Amino acid sequence: MFRVLGLQFLMLLFFIPAVFVVLWQSSQLMGLTSQLPVDNTFGLGIAPWFGLDAYLTSNTAKISQTMYLLLLVAIPVMTIGFCGGFAVVRDAYWTGKLRVCKSFFKGVGQTGLKFLPFMVLFALGIMGSYYLGVATAGASHFVRVVLSIVTMIVLALILLVGFVYLGTSTLYKQSFVDGFKNAFAFTFKKFLSHAVTLFFTLLPLLLLVFSGSMGSLISSMVIILFIMFGMIWISFVWMIHIIRSTMPFAKK
Repeated sequence: MFRVLGLQFLMLLFFIPAVFVVLWQSSQLMGLTSQLPVDNTFGLGIAPWFGLDAYLTSNTAKISQTMYLLLLVAIPVMTIGFCGGFAVVRDAYWTGKLRVCKSFFKGVGQTGLKFLPFMVLFALGIMGSYYLGVATAGASHFVRVVLSIVTMIVLALILLVGFVYLGTSTLYKQSFVDGFKNAFAFTFKKFLSHAVTLFFTLLPLLLLVFSGSMGSLISSMVIILFIMFGMIWISFVWMIHIIRSTMPFAKK
């Protein structure tokens, strides 16, 4: 039990920068809105603020741009947690023994640099989606909706191929090029199975992102559960899926 919790917190350590960036953005936006004029008793003390819309738009844009630039660094850091956690689950499945630190850092050394390009590309895609939204602000609603859907599909495919690549590379030694070719082909060979499993794999992250709109009590429960078991869930669900999916091909 303590080893499982140790793995959870070790993986969570590399997730903290992304959480910090999101919390930083929220605090900056709260600080910005706190500067707005307040209606005092009987209307006393109210001062007109000319150009308020331009001020809010400019400062909100600056905060968003800084956040996406920080995420460009914070998201790739998560690579270490994923690579290490997946390797721990692999070794535990193969040997029946749970060794955390040794397997974790061995996995980072084996697949860290190989998986890093996928995470960097995903982070660039997220930042690009923001600037695409800014560039198409004057376009019709239909065009913006279509572009948003296409962007989400592309980001989801990058993440799906990347996770399949990381899972197969964690199990089998192969070069980056061969591993990418195999992962790309394997992704579309069992596309529905991989896509559904990836959704349930990343469910803790999705719940964490949308927990703010669920109410304070539910949000607190989601955060606590994620801190305790979220990263373990991601590693266990995805690696067991990849191990079972690749077994028929490995035998051949």
